[in-house]
Amino acid sequence: MTEHGDRAAFLARIRDRQGAPGAGGPHPPPPPPDPVPAVGYRSLDGLEPADPTALLPVFVAALRAAEATLDVVDGEPSDDLLRSLVEAYEVRSAVTSAEPEAVALGERLRGLGVEVGPYDREAAAAADLAVTSANQGVAATGSLVVDSATAGSRAVSLLPTVHLCVLPLDRLVAAPSDVLRPQQRPMPSARVVITGPSRTGDIEQRLTLGAHGPVALHVIVTC
Repeated sequence: MTEHGDRAAFLARIRDRQGAPGAGGPHPPPPPPDPVPAVGYRSLDGLEPADPTALLPVFVAALRAAEATLDVVDGEPSDDLLRSLVEAYEVRSAVTSAEPEAVALGERLRGLGVEVGPYDREAAAAADLAVTSANQGVAATGSLVVDSATAGSRAVSLLPTVHLCVLPLDRLVAAPSDVLRPQQRPMPSARVVITGPSRTGDIEQRLTLGAHGPVALHVIVTC
């Protein structure tokens, strides 16, 4: 294509300013990127993933690193433990998920003077405490997996100020893949993976708890 008019003059000025081409040839290609590291959880090395008892210390450490709190109890939690949680979080009202463990714990809290009811959106938005169980606890990340199909709601663990989860020991799994690969059909309409209290660093990169959900998470593992 023949250059002409203003375009030819414009390109000529650019060529003049660039000068003669260098003798080194084209720009060398960039170095190859660093290899992507293999996925692995060093904290699980040497453990039998199917053994919840062996996974428990890993889960405890990961959950505490995510700024959640935890109690491990034999059998049912004691009234003294529940009373201490009510006092620590100043709980006056609570809503429960539909899971049997959560409903049973709600009845215990009602006996301690807490106003407890099943989940509905208005009650949960005003409640001090959400009581749920979880489908799984992920040892490697200290996460809880709450499905709407078993919890009975998408938001029961998200709206109240504090989230209390009662988790049977035999529901511990090693890694997120143990949750995602054996998918059950039909899928729940929502699945929430909870790792510590709600937090955000969007504003001036300052970590803020409770921006999108509970300000505190407490887990009771029942053995």
